[in-house]
Amino acid sequence: QQQQQQQHQQDGRRGREAARILAEDVIESYKAMRMYFRKVRTCIEHVDPHLCNNSGLVSRLVDWEETWEIGARYVRSAALLDAVCDLVAEIRAAQQVVPELTTMCEDCDVELFLALPRIVMLCFLADPLNKRTELVRSLLPHRFGPSGEGNSNAAFMKVDLELKALYDNYKETMRLLGGTRDRAAWEFVVRQAVLGAEEHQSRGCDYPSGATRAVADLFRSLERWSLELQRHCPEDWNQCSAVLVHCLTGETQNKPPSKFQV
Repeated sequence: QQQQQQQHQQDGRRGREAARILAEDVIESYKAMRMYFRKVRTCIEHVDPHLCNNSGLVSRLVDWEETWEIGARYVRSAALLDAVCDLVAEIRAAQQVVPELTTMCEDCDVELFLALPRIVMLCFLADPLNKRTELVRSLLPHRFGPSGEGNSNAAFMKVDLELKALYDNYKETMRLLGGTRDRAAWEFVVRQAVLGAEEHQSRGCDYPSGATRAVADLFRSLERWSLELQRHCPEDWNQCSAVLVHCLTGETQNKPPSKFQV
């Protein structure tokens, strides 16, 4: 129990590192632009009047635009930043349960992008009044009512009936597995979300058939919602998934060129 608490605290700290990573991306892209202008003034005669022909300038402007778009969405909004940090912490905890998830993130495996929306929706269902709800609401705004000022839970209180039915399905499934607070039950559904039903079931299961049927039914419903998460606004989901993977791996998205280019 104490080891689990220590691991949870460590995952929480790593989750908060997501804020630092995203903020540093914005700052570094700005610094790169300033550095470019400092260097280019010493060789201004090499700058093409058609600015789009200057590869060094173009690459830095693209990097600046991308990082500032992410910063405007995920860093300036305290609610979304908290949601990303919370979700990153949950995914790191899931990596302890399913080591394959760590490999998927490091390799950007295609299976990761099948599992990631399932994980996002599953974490939302596990605690819909938590900060992570804001991220799901931003991706599926038509499924939520407007959130009231000073009340972060108001959006979930006004969800549509289909999303409420999914939540009820989740609660009943977890009850059959041992309860929403049962650690083993949560790890069971996390493995299912990451590995998929067929792969997970092939490894054996100690739960009664009624519970496993309920899990299968839940994940059939969850699959539809994961698709909606990706397809409602593909651009927003692609940006969100890239942000989550970037925060999980901690790698620099755009490394500066080794040789200065105009």
